[in-house]
Amino acid sequence: DDMYCSSVGVNMARMAGFGELVGYRDKAVDVPSLAPRVMSRYGRAIFPESNVAEDNALQCFRPMSPDDIPIVGQVRSIPGLYMHTGHGTLGWTLCLATSECLAQALCDDINDKGKETTYHLPGNITIDRALLSPDRFL
Repeated sequence: DDMYCSSVGVNMARMAGFGELVGYRDKAVDVPSLAPRVMSRYGRAIFPESNVAEDNALQCFRPMSPDDIPIVGQVRSIPGLYMHTGHGTLGWTLCLATSECLAQALCDDINDKGKETTYHLPGNITIDRALLSPDRFL
C-alpha cells in the first residue's frame, strides 16, 4: 500500500492512495466503500494528535489508466486530440507536473517541434514522452 500526503493549509493535509474498482458512478451508488475507514486509520497513525475522522473523508470517482500512469499528450492517429487523464488516486498530486507536460506538447505542435522526446520540468527533471503517451496502449 502506498499513501501520499501533502499539506493543503494550516493544520490540514490531503491524503491519497486508495482506489476501489466499482464501475460507473450511477451503478456504484449502493456499493459500500472501505476508503473512509482505511484512510482515517492511516491518518490517525501518521498524525496521532489530529482529529482525523471518517466523516471528514471525501471520495470521488477518478479515471485511472490500466498501468496507473497518467495519459498525457496527443493521440497521433487523431491530429489535434490531446489527452490529460488517467491520474487515478494521484490526480491532485500529479496534475501540476502533467499539466506542464501537456502545455509543452501543445506548444511544440503549434511551433512545429513535434519531434521532442522528453518533457522538461523545473529542477532539471525530464520525463520520456513515450511513458505518458496515449499511444502506449496501441
